[in-house]
Amino acid sequence: MRLLLPPSETKLKGGRPNTGLPALSFSVQNPGRRDLMVALEAWCRDSPEAAAKALKLGPKSIDELANNVFTDAPLMPAIDRYTGVLYSATGVADWTPAQREWAAEHVFVHSALFGIISSADQIPTYRLSFDTKVNGLALKDFWLGQVQDAIGEMAAGDWVLDCRSEGYRALAPIPATVPTAYLEVVSANGGKALNHFNKIHKGELVRALVTDSPDLQTNDSLIAWATVNGFAIELKDTSIQLTI
Repeated sequence: MRLLLPPSETKLKGGRPNTGLPALSFSVQNPGRRDLMVALEAWCRDSPEAAAKALKLGPKSIDELANNVFTDAPLMPAIDRYTGVLYSATGVADWTPAQREWAAEHVFVHSALFGIISSADQIPTYRLSFDTKVNGLALKDFWLGQVQDAIGEMAAGDWVLDCRSEGYRALAPIPATVPTAYLEVVSANGGKALNHFNKIHKGELVRALVTDSPDLQTNDSLIAWATVNGFAIELKDTSIQLTI
C-alpha cells in the first residue's frame, strides 16, 4: 500500500544548507517543477502585491513571500517540514530510523510546487496552494500530466490509499490504471468529519501504520489490520471510510 497525503500550509523554517535546487523523487516531474519554481520566484519578486493576494497572505504574513526563493535554500525532510494538524498527529518526532525508512517507501505527499514526493525527500520552505494561479496560470498549465505519471511510478504495481483533499485530487486524479481507494473520515452519526478532525484522524492513522509498518497488499488487508488496531474502517464503493 502507498499512502498519498496532502501537504500543509504551515511549514517549519530552517534546515540543512544546500547548494542549487532540491533533488526530489520522480524526476518525470522535473520540467514542471523547474518551470513552476522559476515562475513563482519571479512573480513574488517582481509583483509582490499581486502574489501576496493570490497566495492569501495578509499583512502579518507578507514576509512569507521571501520563502519562495529556491536556489540554495535550506532543506529538511518533507515529513518534518510540514507542521499542520495532520502532520502533528503523525507523531513523527518519535519515529525510529526503521519507521522513517518504511515511511520513505510507503508515505508520499502531493505538493502544489513539487508534485509527488516521498515523505523523506528534502524540501525547502515554500508558499503555494493547489488553487493558486501563478501570474494568471493555473497549476495544471505547468504540470501537463506529469503528476499523474509520477503517481503511476509511485504506485509501482501496488495500490494507493488517497488521503488528499478534494482540491489536490482534482489537480491530479489517480490514473485509471492504478488501483486506489479514497480515504473518507466520517462521524458516527453519518456526517463527514469537520476539516480539523478529518486531518487529526488521518494523521493518527498514518502514525499507527508507520509504527506497525505492515505489508498491506489489498483493501481487505487494510481493513483487517485496522480492526485489530482499533480503527473503524470499512469499504464503501471506491472509498474507505474511517468512522470516528
